[in-house]
Amino acid sequence: MIGNIRELFIRAERARKQLLSPVLSANGLTPGQGQAGILNTLLKEDRLNQKELSCRCHMDTTTMSRNIDNLEKMGLLKREMNPESRRSVIICLTEKGREKALNIREMFTDFENILQKDISEEDMERFRSVLIKICENLEEKLPQENQL
Repeated sequence: MIGNIRELFIRAERARKQLLSPVLSANGLTPGQGQAGILNTLLKEDRLNQKELSCRCHMDTTTMSRNIDNLEKMGLLKREMNPESRRSVIICLTEKGREKALNIREMFTDFENILQKDISEEDMERFRSVLIKICENLEEKLPQENQL
């Protein structure tokens, strides 16, 4: 056997970090914090409230709040009052944030290409299906308050 699934996930995650961390750092982002994912998500769908952004990024609200604060200090995000609710704010990209998010999108595209190299589309689709089921199996066991 090549390795058990847990060990393969660890191996893949280690390689992912080694590939992406230098690029994230070069872009002024903290590796492992989800900042790149936040920028990428807002590039796809700008103007989300914090709860929507947390859900789309699969991140708890406390971690999201800390990341929003940091990205706002870096001039990449801004908070605007939600015209539909005085008690909530909308998170959106600044122009500087949009430029950074475009760099991140390119990095993610390059990474996807590395992942899929020499693997047929059919095999990738099967892999995605299995990975989705693995995620569902794991998430099913999470305590209700930690469900993503």
